[in-house]
Amino acid sequence: MPIETIGTTVNPAGSVPNKGIETVERPPASPEVSSIQPITSVIQTVADPVEKQPQDIQEEVAKALETVEIMMEVRDRSVQFVVDQDSGADVIKVVDDNTGEVIRQIPTDELLGFMRNLTKMLGNFLDERV
Repeated sequence: MPIETIGTTVNPAGSVPNKGIETVERPPASPEVSSIQPITSVIQTVADPVEKQPQDIQEEVAKALETVEIMMEVRDRSVQFVVDQDSGADVIKVVDDNTGEVIRQIPTDELLGFMRNLTKMLGNFLDERV
């Protein structure tokens, strides 16, 4: 396909100065006074720990457990809270009620094995040092 040239010429950038364009210098912007309050005070009040009574904590835990039980009943599952004897870690298991299969466990068996081995190694190390 042949390329035809049109009767206009293209000036490369910068070869001919553009007339009528001037630079305008403005004074530096001054900070504006804002009517918006800084949110640091709000963040601090939210982040500050609230002293709770043991009774309030027990009520919150009871409500949370009740919610978990309802969710598990709908799905034919149950939650078991167990303490691993060797590592002393708290273990949470989600179990299928129909089959007894462990669906999810926190922490995993691999992590529990690591924790058991670490406990044994630290115990041996401390026994040898004394």
